[in-house]
Amino acid sequence: MNKEEVQKDYLKNKHDHLKLAENLKHALEGFLVDNEISFHTVSFRIKEFESYQEKIERKGYDDPIEQIEDFCGLRIVCFYPTDLQRIAQVIAQEFDVIESIDKTGNFEPDRFGYRSHHYIVKIKEDWAKAPNYRNLENLKAEIQVRTILMHAWADIEHKLAYKKKEDIPIAFRRKLYQLSALLEIADGQFQDLKNEKEDFRKSLISENKGVFEFDVMQDLNLDSLQAYLDFKFPRHSIAEKSTGDLLEEFIEYDISLEEFDKMCTEIEDILPEVERKIRGKSWTLAQVGVARLVLDLKSEAYWISRQGDFPSPEWKNVVKKMRSEFSKK
Repeated sequence: MNKEEVQKDYLKNKHDHLKLAENLKHALEGFLVDNEISFHTVSFRIKEFESYQEKIERKGYDDPIEQIEDFCGLRIVCFYPTDLQRIAQVIAQEFDVIESIDKTGNFEPDRFGYRSHHYIVKIKEDWAKAPNYRNLENLKAEIQVRTILMHAWADIEHKLAYKKKEDIPIAFRRKLYQLSALLEIADGQFQDLKNEKEDFRKSLISENKGVFEFDVMQDLNLDSLQAYLDFKFPRHSIAEKSTGDLLEEFIEYDISLEEFDKMCTEIEDILPEVERKIRGKSWTLAQVGVARLVLDLKSEAYWISRQGDFPSPEWKNVVKKMRSEFSKK
């Protein structure tokens, strides 16, 4: 194929691959959320024409659309090494996987290079029935999965323009090997920290004769507060990003876990009904929202500070009425 034919072939297929990429990005984000896998980014790119042409010439392809498997490329950047396996299971379940490559094992112990997991996939046959996937069932896409530190290393490697060991001046190799090793160690350390954090939260809950109890005598911090919210309000959605704001409010009003637990106990019989009245049918409370409702009902200083800062008029009116009834008792 001459350059003109290659370019014509490229432009003919670019639109469909772009459509595939955009739809797969949204699908992958949905799959990750559904499986409660936190992620940094999901991104996509369509191979540039110059790269497309170079690969055809280098590989000697005669059927490039079939042979070039990364025309449409997506990348998932996650936070922890254990997420890589969980994401692998999602991809295996949701797509027809043509090829799976784990590049973490492709390097010798002292070999420079970055690590990632690559998958060549096609959409499942049933997907093609949906309008946004129509006529895309035969197209391939490459999905790369990396931790955020693997991604950082790959970006630095690209910036330095070192693609293989032989590209690196001998004077620089030792330093690059050390940096690569440090990032790999850091990846493992962050995973260990996550595991220890989860173990710490579990350790705050004990069982006594079939009844689960929470150690409210613990120091107040982000993990102990989130663990308590998980224990006390398990049916409400988790919003850990908001837990830090709630922690600041606990500290500002000098409220300990023990004191907050007493507040919850004192109103546990009426709390579900109050919650139903303020939220109506249009929205639901997350854990932090329920915690703030408890503080509104039981903390005078917190209630006073909240004037004019309520999620809805119903919230203020219902709580005001309940507080008035408390004062009469």
